[in-house]
Amino acid sequence: MKKRRSDIRINVKISPRLQWVITYLKKAKAKMPSLIMPAQIRSFKPTERKIMRVFGNVYFESRIIVLATHNQQTYVNKKGQTRVKKIVAISHPEILSTLAHELAHLHYPDHDYEHEEFTRTIFKTFDITQKCLTCKGTGRISTEIRP
Repeated sequence: MKKRRSDIRINVKISPRLQWVITYLKKAKAKMPSLIMPAQIRSFKPTERKIMRVFGNVYFESRIIVLATHNQQTYVNKKGQTRVKKIVAISHPEILSTLAHELAHLHYPDHDYEHEEFTRTIFKTFDITQKCLTCKGTGRISTEIRP
């Protein structure tokens, strides 16, 4: 007998800013029962003082995933230094793409072909109807610097 998504229980501590992710985690767990779930998912908001180009991070020993909920908009001043202009919220599909990437790291720690395919598989289980502006629905995020 197949379990419904509402019957699936996941034992993950989730940050209040990322409570909306629970439904997508349940979808992924329902379609992929062998998926390793993290112990905790934390949110991260960069500051204006230091330039940070991180979308997400995973700690393997404690199975903690840290996801950025905001991004920095930067500019180059007259001296040629990069400065933070403002902090901008990241779209939900982009956060889900990062979540799929970090979940794939729990199975495949290195950035290789298997990791990339597993990331796409997890991202497709989320059943997102709107295309992510960054990855165009493929589940890939490029880490190049954006102005």
